[in-house]
Amino acid sequence: MSKNIYSLYEENNYRYGFFIKEGTWENSIGEVLFFTGVKEGDKLKGDPPYFINPRTYVKLYFISDLKELKNNTKYKIIKIGDGGSSRYKLVTPEYS
Repeated sequence: MSKNIYSLYEENNYRYGFFIKEGTWENSIGEVLFFTGVKEGDKLKGDPPYFINPRTYVKLYFISDLKELKNNTKYKIIKIGDGGSSRYKLVTPEYS
């Protein structure tokens, strides 16, 4: 089931570093680094599902499964401006 990034942050006990997939990211998995203006551990301001729609920074790894993640895995940092849209899936090692 797809969710928005902000809900996934809440479900991760307000901690960054969780992994996500999005339908257009072919063979890529993203690691949520931070939201602009939101200190790790803090709740989001505003009303769900968009809150104040803070920009989300993600390290997008060029892998299709978390088991492929190594210290030298290629990636790029991307900025997501629609973190409130429900099109992201949580990725865990057993479900990647």
